[in-house]
Amino acid sequence: MSLIFLPQFILILNKFRLFLYNTQIHTLRNIKIYICKMKGLIFIAICFISNSIIAQNADILNNNDHRIDSLMSTQIKINSAKRGVDGYRVQIHHNQSQSREESQKVRAQFSSDFPHLKTYLEFKSPYYKIQVGNFVNKLEAHKVQKEIGKKYRGTYIVPATVPLEEVIE
Repeated sequence: MSLIFLPQFILILNKFRLFLYNTQIHTLRNIKIYICKMKGLIFIAICFISNSIIAQNADILNNNDHRIDSLMSTQIKINSAKRGVDGYRVQIHHNQSQSREESQKVRAQFSSDFPHLKTYLEFKSPYYKIQVGNFVNKLEAHKVQKEIGKKYRGTYIVPATVPLEEVIE
């Protein structure tokens, strides 16, 4: 007799599983709707809070300290005296035994290989140094160094003062 009731029991069990599944889906939908409504409320609250923060900043800007103005003017003077900003260049050549003419040849060869990069010949006793490019951050200099390194070995990045005209472009 127990075999006769087994198919009915399985049918009832499957209906119960289906009911639980539908209940779970319905519950999850309700949770999702609740969260979406809460996001809207949180967004509105953030808008009100940020509005009050902006209003507070306006008061601070109106009450500047005279020392800030003097520091700004001092920094402007320092920057104009430096005639540039701190940046980087890629050094491709330095040697104390070579003459200026040989360094000029290396510079000319580099200029023909990479015409888009500006070159600089610098003499710091006893070295002639050839540096290329004007980069504001080290990442840009590193990208160019990798490109140059395929043809010129031993290149490295050096700190330099980059002209303001090069930075603005």
